[in-house]
Amino acid sequence: MKILFIRHGQTQLNAEGRWLGSTDAPLSEAGKEVLRDKKNIIEKYKPVQKLYCSPMKRCLETAQIYFEEMNDTKEVINNLKERCFGDFEGKNHEELKNNPYYKEFFRTNWKSNVPNGETSEDFFSRTENAYLYIIEDMKKNNLDYTAIVTHGGVIMSIFSKYDKQNLNFYDYLLQNGGGYYAEIDDKNNISIIEKL
Repeated sequence: MKILFIRHGQTQLNAEGRWLGSTDAPLSEAGKEVLRDKKNIIEKYKPVQKLYCSPMKRCLETAQIYFEEMNDTKEVINNLKERCFGDFEGKNHEELKNNPYYKEFFRTNWKSNVPNGETSEDFFSRTENAYLYIIEDMKKNNLDYTAIVTHGGVIMSIFSKYDKQNLNFYDYLLQNGGGYYAEIDDKNNISIIEKL
């Protein structure tokens, strides 16, 4: 089986280098324009048999631009939402760099808890459940190629557990609107075929 993993386009908060998790921010106009420019790259990886998407505006808008023809048939999955970053939400590195929770968050590759945010355990468990649900749905419906529009943190969490290369957590971070074209083996392990 193959899956095209796509990170949503850029929001204003992304452009400002601010933490964006549970805040339901839309794409910026500049972000939409970049996606329209990249759409020809995505076209090379079509058609897909099914589209899965986070319910957040920035993902729904990205799906609308990249996969307009599937807008009415996509499956929206709540577990594909980004992590709630609690007290980090809306802040940038400069504002957080002396915060001990922030330092620990980076040191542990997101495996520490954020004050007033989603726990590490809940986030990694939720994203794994979303991934395994999609795999099972593909098997049940005899699908061999689908696409997922979600968030950078969600993709990093899935790939850090299932990618055969076993790279550093942050090595899986995609640019806004970027993606991975990947093959999934019978043990749910991921092999990256191409980075978009």
